[in-house]
Amino acid sequence: MRALLAIVLLAVPVGMVRVPAGSSRIGSDADEADERPAHLVTLRAFDLDGDEVTVAQYRLCVAARACAAPRRAVGAPDEPVTFVSWRDADAYCRHAGKRLPTEAEWERAARGGDGRRFPWGDAPECARANFGNYQGEGRCPNNPGRPVAVGSYPSGASPFGARDLAGNVWEWVADVYRPSYRAGKRGRVAPAASGRRVVRGGACCSMFGLPRSANRLAFPPDYSDDDIGFRCAGDVHSPH
Repeated sequence: MRALLAIVLLAVPVGMVRVPAGSSRIGSDADEADERPAHLVTLRAFDLDGDEVTVAQYRLCVAARACAAPRRAVGAPDEPVTFVSWRDADAYCRHAGKRLPTEAEWERAARGGDGRRFPWGDAPECARANFGNYQGEGRCPNNPGRPVAVGSYPSGASPFGARDLAGNVWEWVADVYRPSYRAGKRGRVAPAASGRRVVRGGACCSMFGLPRSANRLAFPPDYSDDDIGFRCAGDVHSPH
């Protein structure tokens, strides 16, 4: 009976992937200044949504009156919800019994244990993610140039099986932005009461931008746009 209980407690929730405990090298000393320093972080196991939160999923939270409606009309039901602020994303994850991932968790999930630059490896490949098209021009002019249904690029999945961690939409994470990137102990940086919040992962519609896993941007917590969405994380509770 105890063994069965342990299996139940450690089961991966539907729609999520398990990122095991371990160490990862995150950040970069070779790219943007706010990605420095590259450093090693050791994290506990956690679960992460396998896909970005969709329009249909978010609508359920709005219907339950736990989430504010997106600032503008958004896409098809299976596309990532956009025009949601950091506060909206935080409210959704809490309503779902989850939380936003920290920067360190997000980056470990995207890069695995070998420090790769993209979820699939070290080279930018147009066929593996929705990025690089701005009005028909850019690095990947044949890509859609708009957010598309989550999971549309399965070959770009991360080492742990999460999809769209590169491209499609930027994703809010828990952390307040700091220009020097140094994750706290075990990667858990307590969200402060104020300050810009970090987004990760790049988006569909930039002519030049690459969705490198170490890249960071930040916006006010009430900001929203047509290329910013999110996904949720959850803690893994070991049985006693």
